[in-house]
Amino acid sequence: MLATLATYLRRAWRVIRSDERGLTTLEYVIAAGIILVVLAAAILAWNNGLAQRIGELVGQLLGQ
Repeated sequence: MLATLATYLRRAWRVIRSDERGLTTLEYVIAAGIILVVLAAAILAWNNGLAQRIGELVGQLLGQ
């Protein structure tokens, strides 16, 4: 899923960069929205992994 999204974003970026007209405000808003969603998903995934690791470390400290 993530590889498909990355491929789609690369293709979209290539189309945007090759367009001679420039970007409209709507295109900037859409691009910012996509970037924020991807960033939020990455932060949530990282935090979930971090919380799991901290839980494991606490379990080890408590001898469980």
